Amino acid sequence: MKRSLTSVAVVAALAMASAACSSSDSGTAGPIKVGSINGVTGLFQTPEVPQAVKAVFDEVNKQGGVNGRQIELVSKDDAMNPQRSTEAALELLESENVVALVGSSSAVDCGLNRATYSNAGIISMPAVGVDPACFTSPNIAPVNPGPFKLITAMLYYASETLKRDKVCMYYTVLPGSGGGIDAAIKEWTDITGKQLAVKDTSVGQGDPTPYLVKAKAAGCQAILYNATVGPWFAQAKTQGMQDVDFIVAANSYTDANAQAIPDGLNVYAGTEWQPYTDESLPGNERWAKIIDENKIQKTAFSQGAVMAADLFVQVLKTIKGDITRESVTEAFKNMKPIDYPMVGTPWIFGPGEAHSPIEGSRFVKVEAGKWKVLPEGFIVPGKN
Repeated sequence: MKRSLTSVAVVAALAMASAACSSSDSGTAGPIKVGSINGVTGLFQTPEVPQAVKAVFDEVNKQGGVNGRQIELVSKDDAMNPQRSTEAALELLESENVVALVGSSSAVDCGLNRATYSNAGIISMPAVGVDPACFTSPNIAPVNPGPFKLITAMLYYASETLKRDKVCMYYTVLPGSGGGIDAAIKEWTDITGKQLAVKDTSVGQGDPTPYLVKAKAAGCQAILYNATVGPWFAQAKTQGMQDVDFIVAANSYTDANAQAIPDGLNVYAGTEWQPYTDESLPGNERWAKIIDENKIQKTAFSQGAVMAADLFVQVLKTIKGDITRESVTEAFKNMKPIDYPMVGTPWIFGPGEAHSPIEGSRFVKVEAGKWKVLPEGFIVPGKN
């Protein structure tokens, strides 16, 4: 029996529609595509982050994937270039049809693309949240405390653990970060009732002597500092500031910086995750296994990458039915808090208009050119 042209056209149309559905983010066939925007090149380079996220996904894929589907990471390098970052987000959402963004580590992504993510109904869980917008957007929830919650923890550690009365800040401020720093200081003041003795956010990369002379004259007992390590601490020793507690930000927590700090100075660093230099700490064994097996550079940022990927997979496995952008977003908006041993507080996305779920910091101190993990555990302001 011959088919009519009309029936043939209908069958063809249904077949095309079925193929289109199965290849988009709303179908169950093919891989689960997950996006990420990272600084692989440029001023803020974190190539180890997408490598670590992919390593976790590869591990899951070898075990059969999620609901029988493989997870495919599509990482875009924005090189800290605003135009490239916005283009990367659009490519991931429109061309790649990703269901979520996981493990991003761009310094400009959140501020540029927050509205895009909200309009698209997609969630982003950065491995490294830097910009204030990472923590004040309805569809973004990083897995790190970020520089501002870390400042609050550093101030709290100086005044409440080290018992310093005159706490000072000498910082280099990135464009757009001033408000976040002010909010972090206010949070510390609200908790403790204390004020900074000196606040200077104009520290440059030149001669640190004028700043240190000023700090010494002001009687600073503890100093928060976030710029270049070597010259600052060489001059601090010259100035005879061995009785001052210096607390550096997480970006200074590297083996090279520990070696550059002269003996005799009291230098601490606040960390966002368990200190990566001690692989025996809770959560670090899992991270070190992934990193070692895949020959990835060991950094604190790669800790955030493994954590973001682990949490994503855990929530993904709770989804019943199709894994789509819509079902993934719904799952994260309605999830319960997850305890992850690498950080100080449970992580949750949730339905709010802003997300800053991780608080607190662990502290390390330089001894003989190496970082020593201090025994207090995570310092969560107002809670210990």
